[in-house]
Parts: sequence; C-alpha cells; structure tokens
Amino acid sequence: MSSSGSRVALILAAGESKRFHGNKLLYKHWNKPLIVQNVENALQSGVVDSVVVVTGHGREEVERVLAESNLPVTVVFNEQYRLGMSLSIKKGVEYVLQRFSNVEALYINPGDCAWIHPAIYLLLMVKAQDYRGARLIAIPTYRGRRGHPILVLEGLISDLLNISEETRGLKGFIEKHSDKVLLVETNYPGVLLDVDEVLDLLRVKEMLHV
Repeated sequence: MSSSGSRVALILAAGESKRFHGNKLLYKHWNKPLIVQNVENALQSGVVDSVVVVTGHGREEVERVLAESNLPVTVVFNEQYRLGMSLSIKKGVEYVLQRFSNVEALYINPGDCAWIHPAIYLLLMVKAQDYRGARLIAIPTYRGRRGHPILVLEGLISDLLNISEETRGLKGFIEKHSDKVLLVETNYPGVLLDVDEVLDLLRVKEMLHV
C-alpha cells in the first residue's frame, strides 16, 4: 500500500430514521448534531484526508447543519435511498473513485455511529499496515463484538461497487472476503454504539459514562 494515496471516510446519512422521533442525525449530543460529531471524529483522526457524506432522507436539513458546521466535507445525494444502504455505499464509492485518482483507504461509517474516537481510525490503519496487504478489511471490535468504522484498503475498494441488498450488502461483501478480514480489538465500547431509537441514547450514556 502506497503512502501517497487518498484516505477517505464515507459516512452514510441517507436512512429514514423510522424508529426515531425525527431525524436522528440531527439530534444534538454534546451540543452538536450526531452527523457533525461523526464528521469531526473522522477529520480529527489525522489519517483521513477527506470526508464524503451520502445523504438521502431529509437531505436538506442534514446538508444545512453540515454547511453551518463549516467542516471540509463533500455531500453526495442518493436519490434511491429508500432501496437500502447498499445503494448509498455504491453511490459514495462511485463518487470517491471518480473524485480521487489514487484511493488507498476507505473508511465506511453509518451516520449515527457518532461515538467513534478519532484514535480508532488510526488504530485500524496501523494494524492493517502491519499485514502488508494480506488483510484488506479491518474491523474494530469491543469484547469480540464487531463495530464501526470498517476500513477497506485499495485492493478491494472497487469491489464494493458489486454489493447489493440481495447479496446482504456490506455484510455479504465482508463474508465474501473473509480471508482478508482483520479484527482489531479496541477495548473501546464506542465502536458498537449507534442510535435506532431514543432509548439507545441511554445505552450510550451507560457504556461511555457521558
């Protein structure tokens, strides 16, 4: 893996938040919307050059809060967001591969996984580089449970264009390349945390003591 390629975080913010009252990505935790917190975490990692956010449902509000944050982020709209997360990933990957000539690393993170400490991004990169190309997917874990973000290195990024809901999307992609997967224990519960409904915020408070 070269050291001159682009390292991009792809944040998926197109879902409909059906089980949350309102758009969960706009919910303020630590006085900032979850989507903004998510983007900041990636940018503060020191290993992410660019952040691309894929929007869909409620795009106007999500794009507004991102614009107000003044963060250096690119927004891509997935008009087919109702058809599943796979299309949002493909839309984002297509943009990234067209926009950047040499992408060596792609982090994929759902928009509501807003408690990824910036150091997690660095940890995944360092551990993956130790394998010198033998492991092209790195997944953080906490006590053996898999979380986010998922790091895909340059040898497999283009294969993400072949995923579909019928083949179980990102999960199917990871299973297909199981021999290339590196599980990285983080000892940090934030890699597991997301928000599907309001009560999940209590789980965040309990696990992170915040």
